[in-house]
Amino acid sequence: MSQINLPNSPVRKISSCPKCGDVSVKFYNPIFNARYSKEEWGVVMTDGEEVLSKIVRHIIEDPKQFP
Repeated sequence: MSQINLPNSPVRKISSCPKCGDVSVKFYNPIFNARYSKEEWGVVMTDGEEVLSKIVRHIIEDPKQFP
């Protein structure tokens, strides 16, 4: 599956449908509100975890740089 880019707007609310599993994301700018399938949201979460790991890796490897 291809990469999914979320808009550059803070997220206001995330909810999932208990029946179909789709994820509804509401942003502070409502023009970006969207619904993602379970598979699409899985890609968003996986990509986000990878980016976050890259960001904190430097802190974990050498914490003395960040008091």
